[in-house]
Amino acid sequence: MSEAGGLCRWCVGCQLTMGFIALFLWLSYRPIKPRFYVTSFSLAAGANSTALKLLPGDPIASFVLEIENKNKEMGIYHDPLNISLSFLPNSSSAAGAALIPAFYQGHQKTADKSGTFSGPGFPVARAPWAAAVTNGTAVFRVGLESAFRYKVFGRKTRHHSVRLAGDVQVDAAGKKTAKKGIRLSSAVPLVLSSRSIMVLGGSAVYILLTY
Repeated sequence: MSEAGGLCRWCVGCQLTMGFIALFLWLSYRPIKPRFYVTSFSLAAGANSTALKLLPGDPIASFVLEIENKNKEMGIYHDPLNISLSFLPNSSSAAGAALIPAFYQGHQKTADKSGTFSGPGFPVARAPWAAAVTNGTAVFRVGLESAFRYKVFGRKTRHHSVRLAGDVQVDAAGKKTAKKGIRLSSAVPLVLSSRSIMVLGGSAVYILLTY
């Protein structure tokens, strides 16, 4: 009887140990999607003046995008980030675009990526945001389309698509009014025309697979 009882206790102990190991692995390797924040946004000098004209390719606005990887044990391989800029409420087509090259991000690391939006060009006096910027009521929508893969045990997982957007309000000087970073979210609609997608370079990866 004592031998049987000892065997039962050993089995229970093994099961508890395996359970704790499984819980530890799940907590350590439970995937957390990267988070994206617009921490800086400023209209270019030419884009904030009614006396100048913007030529195709001229800068419209500069920005800094902060990317957080909160995973404890997993790095992230980011595909090129396609960033679009549109003026609300006319968000059906992009006013400008920017591209951030592909990069690798280590676990529990934060990356800051800066860029500049450029567009097709137009007289600034006719730009849809001219009057709103002057009044300090302009709101721009920053959109993001890309894909990423986790790095687990030295290997890459399948692609996960990213399609996010966030609204940035600027003052009369053309600078972001919010003191904190603006998190891009899937809850904010991202609407792009076929022309704007072509401007973005056609390099976004649209693969939606479960992890």
